[in-house]
Amino acid sequence: STFFSRSQNYNGPESVEHDPNNNVYYISNSGNGQILELDNNDNLSVFVDGLQAGPHGLELVEQYIGEKWIGQILYACSGGTLYGYDLYGNEVLNYSLNGSFLNGITHKIDNSVSDSPEITLFITDFSDKKLYQYNVLESTHYEICSFSKNPNGTYYDHINNRLLVVFWGWNAPIYEVNIVEGTYNSIINTGLSNLDGITMDNCGNFYISAWSSNALHKYNSEFSQTEIITSGLSNPADIFYNATENTIAIPNSGNNTIEFVLGACNNSVVQENLTNKNLITTVDMLGRLNTNNKFQLELYDDGSINKKYILK
Repeated sequence: STFFSRSQNYNGPESVEHDPNNNVYYISNSGNGQILELDNNDNLSVFVDGLQAGPHGLELVEQYIGEKWIGQILYACSGGTLYGYDLYGNEVLNYSLNGSFLNGITHKIDNSVSDSPEITLFITDFSDKKLYQYNVLESTHYEICSFSKNPNGTYYDHINNRLLVVFWGWNAPIYEVNIVEGTYNSIINTGLSNLDGITMDNCGNFYISAWSSNALHKYNSEFSQTEIITSGLSNPADIFYNATENTIAIPNSGNNTIEFVLGACNNSVVQENLTNKNLITTVDMLGRLNTNNKFQLELYDDGSINKKYILK
């Protein structure tokens, strides 16, 4: 359930990132070439201006030289170019991937390979149906693989060491990509259309935004169960999970708003304090105590009902 919404100067908000050190959000304004900054007092300001395309996907990455932390870089997808900005808004990277429509972006940090952590960005190209890898230290890139469908959001699952990609189109799939071999397999065909964003909470649950349902869908880590977390969205785009507050930030590109909804991670102190509810029983659509039914209703002692659909 949505508990607050903010709408000020958004223009096609596409992607959201959060900086926990400064407690600010960064939002790409794909309609006017801006990246906005939203502070914890709800003040919205322009962080970067003048991008020629988009921008679309954003990714905030902590940067190191050796073991020395040098700050955070906000990467932005704009047309076929990858940009990088320090947290003062200064451009520190302008790198062409020779792409068409760079869209989703995520990253992996590997501390095992050298004195400096190896930081790898994974970037989808929506129009060219490709997946790229960009090495931050070497400032080089290469194509991992190409798809028959249009890739959109992507997320690196550090718990299971896998790269996930969601897709546009009908009965959109979620793919798991082998980044070493350049191969992929379908985890699930969602039955939804036009998937945009994907993120993961501290418990390993995944959240997917879909334009066909205008809703935020949660899947467990095995993608065997799903439920709708919130509906009534407007072309929800590239989402972000804030682990500190157990919230998912959702940019509504259709009506120029950002919504923040509570996540489902029970390991979070925030979740326990805000909900403070206990499961009473689980029934099917007809009220029968039949938990084998694929469609289940979970009844809680605060009067709330949670709808869940078992996929496998």
